[in-house]
Amino acid sequence: MGEALLKRAIDNDSDEKLKRLEVISAGTSTVDGMPASVNSVAALKRIDVDISKHRSTFLTQKLVDEAYAIFAMARSHIDILKHNYKNLPPRVMTVLEAENPSGNPDIADPYGGGIDDYLDVRDEVARAIPSIVEYLKNELEKD
Repeated sequence: MGEALLKRAIDNDSDEKLKRLEVISAGTSTVDGMPASVNSVAALKRIDVDISKHRSTFLTQKLVDEAYAIFAMARSHIDILKHNYKNLPPRVMTVLEAENPSGNPDIADPYGGGIDDYLDVRDEVARAIPSIVEYLKNELEKD
């Protein structure tokens, strides 16, 4: 959901540097090629975002090496990154840390939950997207 929401925000922004970034969703506990869950598709469809063709990607060292920034759903995901991957980019944080660095950094994984769980996650991520966009713009200005 985060990939689609961030892509939409970047598409709607006029910043040319921001538009040069490639947004990719990749997981540490997935298999390449799995479709998005039915509830993920349904939650985003309610706000006119179509992820029905999305397929999962396993996070590789190559993707980490090429990453400008990595936004994780939870601190535990960052711990996995630090343990399993080398040369993390300097910009690694949870989605919520971009919005509120002193608040709860984690978004609960809705996997296995009902549609309401997915709607809650969608809304949490959507609220954080403007802060992520601003963060990326600020970082790109420094480069």
